Amino acid sequence: MNQPPQLTRIATSLFAMLLGVQCVWLLLAELSRPGISRLPTNAASAAAARNKRIDATRAAMIGAIRGDLWGESAFTYADLMWDDGSGGANLVQARSSVYNALTDAPHQSSVWLLLAGLTSRYQLPGIDVKEAVRMSYYTGPSELELMPLRLWTAVHSDAFSDIELRDSISREVRLLFSHQQKSAIVAA
Repeated sequence: MNQPPQLTRIATSLFAMLLGVQCVWLLLAELSRPGISRLPTNAASAAAARNKRIDATRAAMIGAIRGDLWGESAFTYADLMWDDGSGGANLVQARSSVYNALTDAPHQSSVWLLLAGLTSRYQLPGIDVKEAVRMSYYTGPSELELMPLRLWTAVHSDAFSDIELRDSISREVRLLFSHQQKSAIVAA
């Protein structure tokens, strides 16, 4: 008669330990998180994000399977899109962070846009810029803060050769006009 309550206590204790370990895991990742919540869309903000690269990578490694943390780690490599060409050494780490982010959280349109931008800049093998731009449109069609960079990336690639992308780009240009962001269109 005494055995079922003892099994219940053991099972409850094991469950409590498992929850405790999970809490520590989540807390460690959050405490080391640098606070880069979105993709830098210009050279100045990308340079500022680059300074948080070590913390972002540490948080992503602790979080392991958390795509949001890998996305933040990838954002610290956005400076490579405006680099003078000497950033190739960091390209391997950037690609790794981007792939981890897209594997664990493929809904992040900003990471797809970063992949498109890096591929356009460095001609990464095995990646189609048009497909990365397309995924950025599919996963975040109305993200206003990404529109200028996405438009710039699409214009500087062969995205206009795709009819579906041409429609998405036209829609985005209309949205930018309606939000009084003509300078973004001119810059692209």
